[in-house]
Amino acid sequence: MRTRDIDVAVDAVSRVYCTHKAEVIGPARTIDARLDVMHPTMQPLVGLAYGAPVEIKAESFSGLFLMQRCVRGSALAMQQGHSAEWRQGQTIPLSAGLDTRLSFDGNYVQKSVRLDVDKLEALCSRWLGRPLEQPLRFALRPFSADLERVWHRTLSYVWSADDGGLQLAGAARDSLDEYLLTLLLHQHAHNYSDEISAPAPGPIPGVVRRAERYMIDHAGDPITVSKVAAELGVSVRSLQAGFRQWRSTTPHLFLRQTRLQLAHDALRRSDGETDVTSVAIRYGFSHLGRFSAYYTSAFGEPPSATLRLGRSTTRQK
Repeated sequence: MRTRDIDVAVDAVSRVYCTHKAEVIGPARTIDARLDVMHPTMQPLVGLAYGAPVEIKAESFSGLFLMQRCVRGSALAMQQGHSAEWRQGQTIPLSAGLDTRLSFDGNYVQKSVRLDVDKLEALCSRWLGRPLEQPLRFALRPFSADLERVWHRTLSYVWSADDGGLQLAGAARDSLDEYLLTLLLHQHAHNYSDEISAPAPGPIPGVVRRAERYMIDHAGDPITVSKVAAELGVSVRSLQAGFRQWRSTTPHLFLRQTRLQLAHDALRRSDGETDVTSVAIRYGFSHLGRFSAYYTSAFGEPPSATLRLGRSTTRQK
């Protein structure tokens, strides 16, 4: 969307974020707003600029968390008596359910991720192994330099992948979604940070074996480690502790290796319609470069070599 009408802009942005009011600040009173929305995962990616200084009153900011990255300019956010500024190259988390006010300067351009409240709080609950007594609340301050670097790198790939037509679905989409949400829960302060980072007792070996069996049986489905933990009735922290204690690995690495084996088998059985990209995405790998590196490390050859061998074998039959 592109418009010079503030009411049209507010209506469009409200449908993406939440109901709000916007006021243009300054004598010009004109805008040149642009809105772009992409849906490569379950979490919509939003590009937004008003082309003028504006003040936003978002009231309760219900239904979503917003990870708002400043691409250009600067902004100020106020939530629940706290305020924070952020500038070019910084991301700030806006928590759900809080009265929110925002001020953007005339140069402000954002690339943001709209996170679903239920999904993020459900994942937090799985890490804790119990329901949340209070709503999840992030500290209103910019990401640390380390988190910003990883967050920006990941989102840059997703934006570029969507521009290039890479369609994520099933296991690849769910894995990327959970990666983004887990990154936030572990790398930015919130009201459950201390409990999530505390040591957890590992489950008995039988639970680890059940988790392995479940991941092997469902590796081709859109499952994640947190879903495995929920299926077995343990916390993600406990499941991780059990794998480290009894298998000297992590459930994430075990699931990845299982999926690599499925991808290897699919490439070995390949025909003329099979390609590396579709196989990688089918088994949960959204980043093709990393998939190739993992695959080569596991099997001593790139996936393209296995694909050529599989096609050759199929033709001979």
